[in-house]
Amino acid sequence: MNFSFTPEQDTVRAEARRFFGERVDVRAQIAMPGAHDPALWKEMASLGLLGVAIPEALGGQGSSMVETCIVLEEAGRALLPGPFLLHSIAALALARAGGDRELAQALASGEIVASATEDLNQVPCGAVADVVTILRFQQPGIVRSFDAEEIESADLTRPLAHISPTAAEEQLEPVPLRAVACVAVAAESVGTAEAALGSATEYAKDRQQFGRAIGSFQAIKHKAADMLRAVEAARLAVYFAASAIDGSDGNAHVAAATAKVAANDALMRCAAENIQIHGGIGVTWEHDAHLYYRRALASSVMFGDSAGGRDLVARALFAGLDA
Repeated sequence: MNFSFTPEQDTVRAEARRFFGERVDVRAQIAMPGAHDPALWKEMASLGLLGVAIPEALGGQGSSMVETCIVLEEAGRALLPGPFLLHSIAALALARAGGDRELAQALASGEIVASATEDLNQVPCGAVADVVTILRFQQPGIVRSFDAEEIESADLTRPLAHISPTAAEEQLEPVPLRAVACVAVAAESVGTAEAALGSATEYAKDRQQFGRAIGSFQAIKHKAADMLRAVEAARLAVYFAASAIDGSDGNAHVAAATAKVAANDALMRCAAENIQIHGGIGVTWEHDAHLYYRRALASSVMFGDSAGGRDLVARALFAGLDA
C-alpha cells in the first residue's frame, strides 16, 4: 500500500491548513450558541469543505476517505469548534446508506447543519443541528424534527444536547457505518494531538529555568519524543484505515478500530503532557491547554472508546489465529 500523498492531496492539506489557521478563532466561537459560527460556516460551504465527503452525483466534492481525513485533520489542528466533524460524519453516512439527493445537496451547500450520534441523549452540537443522523449498528436513521435541550459537556468546543424527536424517524439502508465514523474522529484527533504537541514544544523552547530553556532538559525531551511517536503512529493508522475504506477492504472495520484507539491514546497523551509542560499556566482558563484536554475527553469516547476498540481488534486477531 502506498502511504505517500498525491500532489493534489498535498494541495488540499495546504489550503485547508491556511484557511482554518487564518479564520478559526476558538475563544470567540465557543462563546457563540452551540459554538457555531454561521459566517464561517458559509465560507466553508463556498470552499466546498462541507461537501468534501459527499459524492459528486449527490452534489458534493466526491473526495475519497483519505482526502476527507486530510481536511478533518487540519480542522482538528485548528481546534475548530462547532459541528463540522459531525456534519462530515453525517454526510459520509448518507453517502453510504442511501440518503436522498436533496438532503445531500443541502448539506454540501451549508443550507442545513447536521450532527451525528449513537445516543440521542448526548448529541454534539445538537442545539444548532437541523438534522441528526443516528449511526446504529443494525438500523441507521435520520431525525429531521426534534426539540433540543443543551446539557453540560466537558468539551466547550462541541456542546452536547438532549434530542427529543417530534416526528417519525426516517430509516436508512442497514449498512455498517461505525468504521467511517471512527476514522473521521480519529483523523481530527490526530490533528488536535499534533497541535497540542506543537504548543508544548514551542513553550519548552521559550520557558527558561535555571538559566536554560526547559526543552533542553532530558525529562522534557522524553515527553516530547513520546508525544511525537504517538502522533505519528496514530496518523499512519488513520490513513491505513482510510485507504482500507476507500478500497472496500473486508477488514476495514478492524483498521478503523485500530486507528481510533491509536488516535485516542495520542490525543490524551499530548493534551495531558501539554498541560504538564506548561506547568501552572497550563491549568488556567486563559490558556488553551485545557481546551485540548476537554476535546480529548469527548473525542476519546465518540463512536467507541479505546477499550471497545481493543476488544474488537483482539477478537479479529484471535479469529484469524483460529482459522
